[in-house]
Amino acid sequence: MSTINYKIVLLGNTGVGKTSIFKKLDTGIFHEKNIATIGIEKKTIDVNVEVEKNGKKEKKSFSISLFDTAGQEKFRAITLSYYKGSNGILLLYDITSKQSFENVSTWVDSIKDSVDSEESKYAVILIGNKLDLVTEGKKDREVSEEEAKEACKKFDLIWGGEQSTKDIDFDELKQLFGEYITEVYYKVGEKKEGKQKAQKIGNYKKKKKSCFGMF
Repeated sequence: MSTINYKIVLLGNTGVGKTSIFKKLDTGIFHEKNIATIGIEKKTIDVNVEVEKNGKKEKKSFSISLFDTAGQEKFRAITLSYYKGSNGILLLYDITSKQSFENVSTWVDSIKDSVDSEESKYAVILIGNKLDLVTEGKKDREVSEEEAKEACKKFDLIWGGEQSTKDIDFDELKQLFGEYITEVYYKVGEKKEGKQKAQKIGNYKKKKKSCFGMF
C-alpha cells in the first residue's frame, strides 16, 4: 500500500488551542499552557484510514506534514508563505471567544489569497475549540453551533464539530484526526485531482462524556 503525502496546516487566532492539538497528536499529552508559537513548527504524523472509493472501502496510508502556525498579526507575513501547497487546513476558533470566530472570515480571505488557484484543490475544516471551558462552567459560550454551521455554508467550509483536546484521550484524538484526513482525501484525492464532494463530519461523541474534545 503506497503512502499518500499531505500538507496540513493549523490556523486560527492566537490562544485558540492550535499548539495544544499539535503537541497532543505527537505526544498524547495535553499541556494546559503553551508558549505562543513564533513562526512555524512542523511534525510528521502517520495515519491509516478506511475510505470509500467507487463504492468500495479501501485502506489508505497517509504521511501528514502537520504545521502549527503563529496566530499573532505580527507573524502573519511569515505564516502566509507556508499556506501554499496545503492540501488541508484545520481552522480553529474558541467557542468562548466571539472575536476568534468573527476572524474566521479574515482567515478564509488569507487562505484564498495564498492557497487558492485554478490548479490547487484543498479542504478547509472549521473546528470549534475549548468546549471543556463551557461544560466545566469556567467560561460562557459566545458562539453557537448553529452560527458555526452557517459560517461553513457561507465560506464553503467543512464543519468539523466542537471538541476538547483536554478531555479526549490520545486514541480518540488520533481517530478524529483520521476523520479530518479522510475529508481532505475526498476533496483533493491522492494528487490533488480528486473532485469528490467532501461530506460533513458526523458528531464525534466520547464514550463517557457527551462533549467533544477541544483543540
